[in-house]
Amino acid sequence: MLTEKELIELLNKEVVPALGCTEPVAVALAAASAANAVGGEIISIKLTVNPNIFKNGMSVGIPGFDKVGLKYAASLGACLRNPDKGLRLLEDLDDTIRSKADRIVGESRVEVIIDHSKTLIYVNAEVFTENGKGTATIRNTHSNIEYVSVNDNVIKNLSRGLSDESNLYSKLKSMKIKDIRKLVDSVDTDNLGFMMDGVDMNVRIAEFGMSGENGLGIAGAMKEMTSCTVMGDSLQSRIMMKTAACAESRMSGCPHSVMSSAGSGNHGITAIIPVVELAAHNRNTREELIRAIAFSHALNVYIKQFTGKLSATCGCGVSAASAAAAAMTKLLGGNDSQIEGTIINMAGNLTGMICDGGKVGCALKLATASGAALMSAYLSMSGVVISPTDGIAGSSAEEAIFNMGLVSNPGMMQTDKVILEIMTRKS
Repeated sequence: MLTEKELIELLNKEVVPALGCTEPVAVALAAASAANAVGGEIISIKLTVNPNIFKNGMSVGIPGFDKVGLKYAASLGACLRNPDKGLRLLEDLDDTIRSKADRIVGESRVEVIIDHSKTLIYVNAEVFTENGKGTATIRNTHSNIEYVSVNDNVIKNLSRGLSDESNLYSKLKSMKIKDIRKLVDSVDTDNLGFMMDGVDMNVRIAEFGMSGENGLGIAGAMKEMTSCTVMGDSLQSRIMMKTAACAESRMSGCPHSVMSSAGSGNHGITAIIPVVELAAHNRNTREELIRAIAFSHALNVYIKQFTGKLSATCGCGVSAASAAAAAMTKLLGGNDSQIEGTIINMAGNLTGMICDGGKVGCALKLATASGAALMSAYLSMSGVVISPTDGIAGSSAEEAIFNMGLVSNPGMMQTDKVILEIMTRKS
């Protein structure tokens, strides 16, 4: 079981600001690390990624840049050479970098390879310059630069130093949902105050997105629907609208960071925005909101230990929305049994939602997931919980989450391959 100190450490690792979709950003970060290490004028770039990094980076917007795709992400990162900025490295883009990166891709100097043997997060960037070859590898999490070398001389190698971190996640995975809730409630809120940074950040992006100037106009259209009888001005419609607005803005490449959760900005949006909206509606205290947000993030990371960081199922719908639903139940005064019931309801509702890559259309999935989260919470509070004999639902939240994981892997591995085939055929 995690200690209070370890919970804070976990949240600090998993709840971090990110500018842009974390898959192309991870690619840019790897390329920036390799180029920074080797120095010199760029000759070419070779990028190797696992299938889900490729899938999630194909069509999503890149902040401050008007083109999409991993070739551009790698080229931008290699030109920036600022790995110290982490997942916010694209903040440093300027016209000179944009022009240079665009030219490198236009001259066919960037190669992207999909390594189907890698099932976890994997990005390997090789940047060839007049000085030789710089190599950087990101593995397991989007910002974990595990390996850096110059002309095969190793500068950094953390591949054998992850036992403490792995132990942290093993402890989390062994816990019961009620134990996670108790642990969050035992921590002094002064030590969880940084949770509000994510609230402020993501609410600001939602407000920015409500202008309807980004993406497809999803947020703007939903705003109109909430002002008439189509959706109406209800708590659920506001949650769906603001969650969609935040996601649409981000996936269109808006120039503002969001607070991510478990390595995903969209997970961070889903884990935070619905909880914030309910807290405002329910007049919860700041302390109650802080604990609920911390619980949402911790539970999201917990569920991802079973479903995987990247998979064929939509993590926002399956993991982050389930976590948000449980946190909302907590805000409503729900006990551990009602929190479990909410998670079981979510397992029986959205588990089959597929992930077909990062793109503006994800805003629709996040809207659906956030609306279902609120519904599941209120149903459980009313004593309505899907029967454990139904489908993949379980007699406990832990069993339902375990089943959700099985559906994702190995259950939908072939689905993931088919999705990738469809997407690459279109590209």
